[in-house]
Amino acid sequence: MDVTETQLERFVREALAEDVGSGDVTSDGVVAQDATAEAVILVKRPGVVCGLEAARAVFQTLDPGIRFEPLAADGDRIEDVPAEVVRVQGTARALLTGERTALNLLGRLSGIATLTRRYVDAI
Repeated sequence: MDVTETQLERFVREALAEDVGSGDVTSDGVVAQDATAEAVILVKRPGVVCGLEAARAVFQTLDPGIRFEPLAADGDRIEDVPAEVVRVQGTARALLTGERTALNLLGRLSGIATLTRRYVDAI
């Protein structure tokens, strides 16, 4: 089943509402509004990457001008760890606010893809 862009956007908004609520008080209180940052998402265990578009959607919901650079593709097997799978640049508040939601989605979806790959390989 393919997920439409509208479905993904709605899901991400709901996930952010649950995770962040009305805002990230710490980032808003400590980080300057115009501060920018760069982050790298690492895979620390061997597995199959999945959920990159969901992670991108999280950051772009918070900062439409975010630069999201995938260094892997959904479905890629990562064996040599740690490995960089994404670089993201944008407002520091957006990166800090969205990191937990993006990592949770990426981790969960990659875990499902990795387990599925193990079953397929076993068959």
